[in-house]
Amino acid sequence: MGAAAAKLRDLRAGPLDASECAELKPVWGPFVDTFVATLHAQGAAVAPVDVDERTPRSPATPSAAHASTSTSYRRPSVERLVAIGDVHGDLAKTREAFRAAKLTNARDEWVGGTTTCVQVGDQLDRGKDEVAILHFLERLRGEARAAGGELVVMNGNHETLNVSGRYRYSLAEGNADFTRWRARQDIGKVLRANCGLAAGVCESRAGEAAKTDTLPSFVKEGEGDRWRALAPGAPLALRFLAHQPVVVAIGSTLFVHGGVLPEHVKYGLDTLNEEISQWIKRGKIKSAPPLSVQGRDSVVWARDYSHVQEHKCDCDLLEETLRMIPGVERVVVGHTIQHPHGITSACDGKVIRIDVGMSKGCVDAKPEALEILKDGESIAKMKLGDDGETVETTTL
Repeated sequence: MGAAAAKLRDLRAGPLDASECAELKPVWGPFVDTFVATLHAQGAAVAPVDVDERTPRSPATPSAAHASTSTSYRRPSVERLVAIGDVHGDLAKTREAFRAAKLTNARDEWVGGTTTCVQVGDQLDRGKDEVAILHFLERLRGEARAAGGELVVMNGNHETLNVSGRYRYSLAEGNADFTRWRARQDIGKVLRANCGLAAGVCESRAGEAAKTDTLPSFVKEGEGDRWRALAPGAPLALRFLAHQPVVVAIGSTLFVHGGVLPEHVKYGLDTLNEEISQWIKRGKIKSAPPLSVQGRDSVVWARDYSHVQEHKCDCDLLEETLRMIPGVERVVVGHTIQHPHGITSACDGKVIRIDVGMSKGCVDAKPEALEILKDGESIAKMKLGDDGETVETTTL
């Protein structure tokens, strides 16, 4: 690579000729992708990869991105299962939550081994680090799979709000980061063009919304680049959100951002995942979200089991729902902040609420993680102690 490296010194002078690029081309595209992703992530990142969170990992091939053709929401039980709630654009709190769960070290590297972790949605809004969080989770997902573990990242109501162009919870600092995202994408295009390469993975996947400077009338000033990144068919919608489920069951635990109701089970939980994925992928500017993610009774908005005061939770409705899903004994939800209690349970432990409001854009609470061992034999919540290193565990 020494000779190729020497060719790089004059990139500012313009494109290299064919002979100069011959040695460089095999590595130049992946290098540019990783470089741009690292800028997006505010630290270590990976080049774009295709991983469908709706596709379970095959135990025989732990590092394969597409280990199974099945997209069933059901997955077998695991020895150690961890869940992390809403992170809402706060990278520092996201990193702390993963350390509290003993999944990452001080360098944010995956050390969770074969643990399966579920992040129950709401990566977006209320913070300034949304782009970085998406890339942070993508890198950890790859590291987890390489170690025989799994990181499942889900969609919540704030992901579906952003895809549909509803930005009422976004911050000016967050919108500015999407403008920086677009500038970094342009850097990647220029670098690739210097060696005669076409646009990279993200750029080439840009849907109708990302290909035009003509924005829909409902997109306000300062929101344009958020729309170009997250609209149906747009680069970040395709790279991240289109592959994230809204319902996942691992062993006897079902995960959903808001809540699962009898009508959702009758409709089909796999159908919910598939139709939301197709909506995010299809790339039409005027594409209303499916009814399954709209309204107070949708899987990403429901709060029937989430009130901090347990007597206001509809435990009878939860019992009815669980009877319709054989083998599922409990539901884990985010969406509704449980402050000041941290992670809580209700309905005789049949629902666990894990949105602690950790983001500075919410209540700036101490991050916590849920740990389920041996498919429910032990259930506890975890957080870092005041020294930032010791993990404190409380049985639920």
